[in-house]
Amino acid sequence: MRSQSLSKTKVLLGMSGGLDSTMAALFLKEAGYSVIGLTLKTWHRNPGIMEQNAAKAKETAEKLAIEHHVMDIQKSFKKEVVDYFCREYMMGKTPNPCNRCNPVIKWPALLQKADESGCRHIATGHYVRKQLLNNRWYLKKGADPSKDQSYFLWNLNQEILQRALFPLGQLSKEKVRELALNNGFQDVAVQKESMGVCFLDGTDYRDFIVEQNGFTSLRPGNIVDETGRILGKHRGLAFFTTGQKKGLGLPDNKYFVVRLDSSNNQVVVSKSASLKTSKIYLSNYYLSALPSGKELLELEVDIRIRGIDTVPTIPGTLKIIQPIGLEVNFDHPAWGITPGQSIVFYRDDVVIGGGIV
Repeated sequence: MRSQSLSKTKVLLGMSGGLDSTMAALFLKEAGYSVIGLTLKTWHRNPGIMEQNAAKAKETAEKLAIEHHVMDIQKSFKKEVVDYFCREYMMGKTPNPCNRCNPVIKWPALLQKADESGCRHIATGHYVRKQLLNNRWYLKKGADPSKDQSYFLWNLNQEILQRALFPLGQLSKEKVRELALNNGFQDVAVQKESMGVCFLDGTDYRDFIVEQNGFTSLRPGNIVDETGRILGKHRGLAFFTTGQKKGLGLPDNKYFVVRLDSSNNQVVVSKSASLKTSKIYLSNYYLSALPSGKELLELEVDIRIRGIDTVPTIPGTLKIIQPIGLEVNFDHPAWGITPGQSIVFYRDDVVIGGGIV
């Protein structure tokens, strides 16, 4: 179905059964939209959790008198998100599964169902905003800095952004909770907020990788210093991260991890190396808008390396250099950047893109 034929008054809302999606549904209804809720049944370590979430979402939809559907995407989610997560860690990288799930699984599924249901708009309970600049849509940080989720949505394309609605973007979490209590949704207002990677269900990611793939998938190798001298053995790259000091199993506790060498299956350690970086290159990146025909573009930006509000952004410069890719220069050296993690670029509160190290 072509988007031009879709109803502007109908919106498909991703519903988890939690506080944020419940209140997003309420706010959309109050704004005059005809809301259809969709719960995406993803793969979980504990299958019962998704059944519980779907049941809660259905109950909420009934209370709000809105239509509700469930879409089973377990197979694609397992392949594209869970297996990717395990594979990246086993290669010595630090993946962010949300940055994989949103553009590859979640939002395409919402788009599909929206088209099938005749909905012009798609909505979620994310704490982000969007803004139209020079005829292009840009993601913008949520008004509540402590809940801003723009870091996890930097790679949404124009097709998605032009149809997306974010009803909670202008509000604080505390205000949303207060409004839930005032509107009779005490059950979701007081429930514990889910944190961390959804499919781990609270399990340590290293235990999860072993559980899913077995110890045979983790290749033992050597722990070496920067000269290549063997200091000890490791049981798999997935058990280590850059900067780690504990759990190395070395007699000298002054060593820390400086690099995970996946090509040689080695954990490289040092006592004195600096983990600070002033420049990196990205071949896997996305920018919201690029001047046509230009091979070199310099942008002054703020750079967010981790999706944690307590970690401040770093001012820097982006430079597109063909055919290398994107050169990222930090005004102040960044600490502990590791392959696989996402970094996001901002101008003021507006997301102009991001990339995977």
